[in-house]
Amino acid sequence: MTLEFRSVVDTMLATPNRPGRDNPPPIRLSQNEMPWEPAGVIVEAMEKAARSTHRYPDYHRTQARAAIAASLGLDVGRIAIDNGSGSLLHGLARLVCESGVHGVYCWPSFEAYPAALALAGAQSTAVDLAEDGAMDLPRMAAAITSETRIVYLCNPNNPTGGLVGVDGIRAFLREIPSNVLVVLDEAYREFVTDEPVDATIALLDEFANLVILRTLSKSHGLAGVRAGYAATTPRTAEALRRTSVGFALNSVAEAAVIAAFSPEGQSVAAGRIATIVTERTRMEEALRAAGVSFLPSQSNFLFLHGDAPAMLARFEQHGVLARPFPHAGGVRVTVGLPAENDAALSALL
Repeated sequence: MTLEFRSVVDTMLATPNRPGRDNPPPIRLSQNEMPWEPAGVIVEAMEKAARSTHRYPDYHRTQARAAIAASLGLDVGRIAIDNGSGSLLHGLARLVCESGVHGVYCWPSFEAYPAALALAGAQSTAVDLAEDGAMDLPRMAAAITSETRIVYLCNPNNPTGGLVGVDGIRAFLREIPSNVLVVLDEAYREFVTDEPVDATIALLDEFANLVILRTLSKSHGLAGVRAGYAATTPRTAEALRRTSVGFALNSVAEAAVIAAFSPEGQSVAAGRIATIVTERTRMEEALRAAGVSFLPSQSNFLFLHGDAPAMLARFEQHGVLARPFPHAGGVRVTVGLPAENDAALSALL
């Protein structure tokens, strides 16, 4: 007899996976990574922690949570941390979803949202984005039903880079039922320049159904370490901690988190983020002057309109690996180092 999986797993297995590349172009602008190795203070902390990996890490992740809480001005009891914000968004679905309930997310957006909802047993509705590549919150609010238990907000949205300001998020939270968990995924928040980066943190004191997710993959260049965190109410944070996989945040990653939120780690990140934002502006100005269609971005990437396979081929001719999104009508390219961005522009201008 053949081993039977859950139907949702069979559906996932029937969907073609994005294939890997044996010989990808050398300029890697496809995954929204930072172009620098981690700050020296982080590397030193990880090297030191590696010498103690014969011991289990801190089950409660106390020091890492305390470092994050201090940076946000929140009590440590309001922080949960795991091996990437992707693990947390799956964990949040498990907290509130089961068969018969419903979730809402925007589309195109982060592919983990429909997967998290399906694996948690929930039905879901995908809502089209607004023309500027940001979430269409009125349409998302209209998609909420009496069975809805969770909504994923990607802000700035990936892969389009559009942003809804804090006042728009507040208005949405005031409109929807308070028993709907709102997951505000801010993986790219540190690159926002339209409003203060910490503007949304105040919403946590206004809305008990709000969770803010952030990651160290982008701002601190720790994509390979896998560390992300949630800021929310003490009750929801405790539920996340109690239901997460024990010791999922390894000791090397915990050391990296603590070092990243040190004064030196924060200073290095701020300087690098400023460089990416400057380069983003330069690329947008060049594209605009050349008449290339794109979406203005509040993130560390740009979304370019056009035939995805053809654009990808042009990038590859200039040694650039970008990310195609045929279903969204274009290609996403990460903002990297100046020379890397010059290569990307050469493929477009």
